[in-house]
Amino acid sequence: MNLWRRPAAWAAAALVLSGAGGGAWALGLLPGTAACGGSALRITIAAQPEIAPALQGVADRFNVEEHRVAGRCVDARVKPVSPTGYLGDATLRAKTDAWVPESSLWLETARDKGNTSVPAGGIPVAATPVVLATPRPVEAEFRDADVDFGWELLLKDKAGGIPLARHAADPAAGMSGTIAMIAIEQVAEGRAGDAAGALRENAPGRPDETSGDSMTVLADFIGAERFARPLAVTTEQAVVAYNDTHRPNPIVSLMPDEGTLLLDHPYVVTTADRDRQDAAEAFKAALGTRPAHDILHRAGFRAPDGTLPAVYADEHGFTAEPPPSLRLPTPEEIDEARTSWEA
Repeated sequence: MNLWRRPAAWAAAALVLSGAGGGAWALGLLPGTAACGGSALRITIAAQPEIAPALQGVADRFNVEEHRVAGRCVDARVKPVSPTGYLGDATLRAKTDAWVPESSLWLETARDKGNTSVPAGGIPVAATPVVLATPRPVEAEFRDADVDFGWELLLKDKAGGIPLARHAADPAAGMSGTIAMIAIEQVAEGRAGDAAGALRENAPGRPDETSGDSMTVLADFIGAERFARPLAVTTEQAVVAYNDTHRPNPIVSLMPDEGTLLLDHPYVVTTADRDRQDAAEAFKAALGTRPAHDILHRAGFRAPDGTLPAVYADEHGFTAEPPPSLRLPTPEEIDEARTSWEA
């Protein structure tokens, strides 16, 4: 089960993606000198809302380059949609040609629901680790109080005498909440239920069809009083996106001491139409290019193997190396985490 890949598998997947360009040239899917004829061949990529803006940036460049399939220019468009929104809307699925959910786990969920058009596995586009986040002044308070930044903070009302307002998304709605529950069970076995009860009290509403859980959980930071000392489960990339739109009151990404897990954002082609399949494959090849990588890194995403070029690591305040990893969970542990809030 490819929910979160080990580093060697990540590297292999990255090699497959970066090598896709040569095959695409052979198929005639990349830009050439001849002008496109006839109407455009439009394809729609449904994507996790957090990564959708970056993918649209890649699509804008891709469209200008006039990639051709069957003699027609490909016009790629990205539609932000949450995994639950995608799986719950058959009309939407019929109108989309590829899908990029936040995690490979959603591919298995889709197939379990009878959506056989969704492949069992995809090519990771970009990774982002699940982290804790808090406003910068609160982080300074934690450091002054010698508070350890670990998953066990989600079990505490106070840390170093500092009251905490803990926030996480419902694990059934997104992977950040799922990983939080998996992490708590790994570092404090048997106490996931305690954390679930506390986190439910401050949980945001489930994201709508066009919102992702990692950003939704940060909405509570807007206008929050400092004395609340909010601590949220989110992703590195969501912290970057939040700070881009909420200056001069940034939040800080806290990497848990025990490690974390990555969201891999797999790309899968879902259409049954042959020309549209080729067009979706052409866009997948474009995602393996250096300009596409730069767009994704600028938006706060890491490479599929968890690394981040030094220039972007410095810009975002992250480490260039992959973060330490938690133990990969079993399918049973994943199921328990996703249903933990229902108990």
